[in-house]
Amino acid sequence: MAQTRNRTRARMQGAAGFSLLELMVSTAVMLVVSGAALSSVVGHQKSYVSTTIQADMHSEMRNAVELLTQEVGQAGALNFTPTTLAASVAASPMAQSIPVGSTAGMFVGQRLRVDSGALEETVVVTALASNPPSISAVFAQGHTAGVLVTAAGVFPQGILSSSTPTSLRLFGDINADGNLAYVRYDCDTTAGTLTRSVTPLTSTTLGSSDILLSHVVPAAGINGCFILPAPTSVAGFTFTPIVGLTINVETARPDPQTGQFVVMSQNFLNIAPRNVQAGLDMANAGSVNNLQAVPPAVLALDAQ
Repeated sequence: MAQTRNRTRARMQGAAGFSLLELMVSTAVMLVVSGAALSSVVGHQKSYVSTTIQADMHSEMRNAVELLTQEVGQAGALNFTPTTLAASVAASPMAQSIPVGSTAGMFVGQRLRVDSGALEETVVVTALASNPPSISAVFAQGHTAGVLVTAAGVFPQGILSSSTPTSLRLFGDINADGNLAYVRYDCDTTAGTLTRSVTPLTSTTLGSSDILLSHVVPAAGINGCFILPAPTSVAGFTFTPIVGLTINVETARPDPQTGQFVVMSQNFLNIAPRNVQAGLDMANAGSVNNLQAVPPAVLALDAQ
């Protein structure tokens, strides 16, 4: 009986489980492993957030710069839907008011090409009426009703000389849809914004501004974002054939890995308004019939 009790006690002692020391050691090992795993997860999370913040900022900046570059490239463009003279006109040294099929896209000071062949001439619009549509101009040639009236060329001041390092102002057929528009980009490093407004020339009120970029910070050595060389004057016209852009944007929140704000910079020193450059080439070649004056509607909007 005693031997049986001893064997039972031995079996119970063998099945007693971990000792307190073993439990403490295993817990410590588990805490070390868990801490390492948690540290790795936190590190990966910070890296992911850091990458996401910078990727979002890069995407926003890229979109803004691409839009600005495209619109600068279109500055000074003129696309005109041809119309016709609705009545015959006799040659005269005096301005005459002549009905036309439409005055859409016309403005005072515009150069219009009338007729074709030996009778073709370029006239300058001195006045417009819409009801019925008519133009006033000096016609050196006589023309019959129905002859074609077109407008060609570019606007030498597609990049307006009123532009500054903080405000880039341009106009033209920006969207290549036959409609002229006035566009203004404003860089305010105090407010930390780059804004853009677009106003069709049919409007008399400047369009509202949309924020393209936030958290814009000053760039060293420049007050604003835009770099504008001194305008070039040829044949009585003023040209700004190149535009530069230097812009710094800061992340909206600190990088979780470094605890610091990240600043991304973009520098473009040779954004070319190709229509303005084409106009400069025409002026240098002595061909000015295709160089258009600044529409009065642009001057009115630019003054606002």
